[in-house]
Amino acid sequence: MGKTKGTVVLAAVKVLRSRKAEATKLLPQSLHHYLKDRVVISSWYPEEDLYGLVLAISQLLQVHNAFEMMGASVAREHAEGMYSDFLQRDGASRARIMWKTQHDSGEFTLIEETPKSATYELREWPHASANYCRVVGGYFTEVHRLAGAAAPSYSHKVCRANGADRCVYQIRWD
Repeated sequence: MGKTKGTVVLAAVKVLRSRKAEATKLLPQSLHHYLKDRVVISSWYPEEDLYGLVLAISQLLQVHNAFEMMGASVAREHAEGMYSDFLQRDGASRARIMWKTQHDSGEFTLIEETPKSATYELREWPHASANYCRVVGGYFTEVHRLAGAAAPSYSHKVCRANGADRCVYQIRWD
């Protein structure tokens, strides 16, 4: 299984720590250490751990678009923080660089761009989860909103969670 950067894990941990009593009940025992241990933003953590944290957050939030909200929240943190320079780049560079700064596996590329859409492809990522893909969709939708796209939304019809060999995200805006 792949690994993800501490910056992404920390975003999830902050939410869980803000509601620690509830989070303790929702998290598997193997993930309880995230509620107290320091998360090092430059370190790598198992993707599976992040997925467990994300599932607990979705249960805490109890809204239908919780996964997309998490992705959008992380994108905003990145835009205001250490990744702000990367988010100013063009779509192709932005997608590839942002993915590689946060994941040690998978190849995220821009495969088509029009004035009102962008289509991204994620290959060779060992994780296959429809909910985690919703986080990714929310992240890149928010990246486009932050770049000035009006009312962006995404579709994700090709997904590894459904047996495909890759994930394809299409972001559209007005």
